[in-house]
Amino acid sequence: MNQTAVAKAAARLIPAIVLSLSGLLVSTVQAGATPPTNVTYTCKGGTIPGGTYDSLLVTGVCSMPTGTIVVRGGVTVAAGALLDAVTPGDPPGSPTVPATVTIGGSVSVGRGGVFLLGCSPNITCTSPPAITYDRIDGNLSATGALGVVVHSASIGGTVSLDGGGGGVNCNSSPAKAPSLPAPAPWSEDAGLSYTPVYSDFEDVAIGDNLSVTGLHSCWLGAVRDQIGGTVTFADNTMADPDANEIVNNVISGSLVCDGNTAGGVASVQFGDTGAAPNVVGKAAAGQCGFNVFQPNPGPEAGAGPGVPEHISVPTSSLTVYFGTRSQSGPTVKTIHIGVTTSGDTLLAQLNDVVFAGAGIRGTLTVNPSAPPGSSGEAVAITRYPNGSESFTAYETCTVCTFDHQSGSVTLRAYGTVSPGGAETGTFLVTSGGAGNGGLSTLAGFGRFTNQSEPAGTLSINEHLAITSAPEAAA
Repeated sequence: MNQTAVAKAAARLIPAIVLSLSGLLVSTVQAGATPPTNVTYTCKGGTIPGGTYDSLLVTGVCSMPTGTIVVRGGVTVAAGALLDAVTPGDPPGSPTVPATVTIGGSVSVGRGGVFLLGCSPNITCTSPPAITYDRIDGNLSATGALGVVVHSASIGGTVSLDGGGGGVNCNSSPAKAPSLPAPAPWSEDAGLSYTPVYSDFEDVAIGDNLSVTGLHSCWLGAVRDQIGGTVTFADNTMADPDANEIVNNVISGSLVCDGNTAGGVASVQFGDTGAAPNVVGKAAAGQCGFNVFQPNPGPEAGAGPGVPEHISVPTSSLTVYFGTRSQSGPTVKTIHIGVTTSGDTLLAQLNDVVFAGAGIRGTLTVNPSAPPGSSGEAVAITRYPNGSESFTAYETCTVCTFDHQSGSVTLRAYGTVSPGGAETGTFLVTSGGAGNGGLSTLAGFGRFTNQSEPAGTLSINEHLAITSAPEAAA
């Protein structure tokens, strides 16, 4: 396939990936007591119960620990208020996840406010690993907010953070100096009281643009996001030398990074994420430009010398491959985590799988004595009462091959299963840098489906490339 055809195919695929991920949420009805319906709810502090609301106003320090919360309209986090939808409270007796949240309108966060949405093994829902699949149908905007943190969620419109952040410090972090209390309302949330103030977007589908400008905080990241519009990070000043990790995103529009500093050094970096480059459909400029190389991992991560790697690559540089992913044998292990108050069943599975075809090839085998996700395939599953599922798969291949190169690679897949068994979703290459052999600079993304495939097999559309080193690009 020629480069023009590849570029056109990828241009069609990236918006489809964002739309696919934004549909990975299935609303459920809370079991037990009749939930509130059709009301405007104001939370001045404490717990917001499961239910359906016309709109939501948060004026104090409030949490969403259990059940399903549906807001038909918008959510407003007032100046100096906090909304915590990440601290687990479900299932009862063995809390693993917070409430599942669906917001039909937009979210606005006032000056000094805090908004946290969505949990995953990367934040709070770590042991056992589980994920909430939250959704905002409208926009997310914050002006002068203290912190905004979103994980494993979808946002239909634009995301805009303008200013705020609480100052260039890492207060309340034992690993940073000076160790001082974080400001309120951050310090008033027990789940945050020992962490520094930060803002972050990870594993998020954003339908339109993402913009973060003028933020002054401890740490800032945007990792493994799938974005339908243009991305701008400008004039953000972080105290942590390991900050400004803007990597591994698939962006339909352009990417612009300018005037960002971390620990007094001007840079956007790989840090300690071990991530792959951004894949950008249009232009990339400034600190995230196509001609910018950064060590992966970054020296500030303390993980040894990094491999020089593009911080961003154009989508048109990737080639289209077709392959399969097949489960080999029965599930190695199933972990039954529990049932939430909404009737959602939380599971984790460990599988041996084989990748075959023209793209990535290799066998992923679970090591039962190793941590879940470090070998083979680990899948975090939410099964809804109607039989449908949302899942995220973490796939680790210690010896894989691609384009005559051999090395290790990790993938992250986001998908759904319909009540009838139709499985679809998207995936990202999520590894890069030192320690991955010939696949140290592999970049890519794709889609998968079980349509017309035998049981246990997925067909995969892969967009992949091994990126060049600086000397090769000169």
